[in-house]
Amino acid sequence: MSHKNKGFTLVEVMISAVILFSALAIGMLAYRTSIRSVDRIKANVFLADALPAIMAMVKTEIIEHKNQGKGDYGKSIVYVWNSKEIKSSKNILSSYDEITGGLEYGRFKVILNNIELSITYEGDGRRKNALYEYREMSWSS
Repeated sequence: MSHKNKGFTLVEVMISAVILFSALAIGMLAYRTSIRSVDRIKANVFLADALPAIMAMVKTEIIEHKNQGKGDYGKSIVYVWNSKEIKSSKNILSSYDEITGGLEYGRFKVILNNIELSITYEGDGRRKNALYEYREMSWSS
């Protein structure tokens, strides 16, 4: 008499199920990690993209003789800044006006400011904060 195997044993089915579910679990973990990485990179790109425009807005406010401020850049970015005078010159008799391109006459003082800027991105369920410190030149009359 001969016996032919017509199927899998319970042990073979259990081993194949463990292998299959292990592969699925590893795949899900890799997918979740990649999604988190993409969200983190996206937040960094948004912050880096907004930085030059925010620095220009801060410079405008410093020219208007403000020492601190806050604002929004788009829907997902909020910034707060603080300025501290490091050095200032003696009175100068004329100054170059960036807007008109001409000379402004009068008594001016050139000031070197230390700017502390905090930018916060909130989007896609992620919150990312970046701190920057830089120096900006301004003048006052």
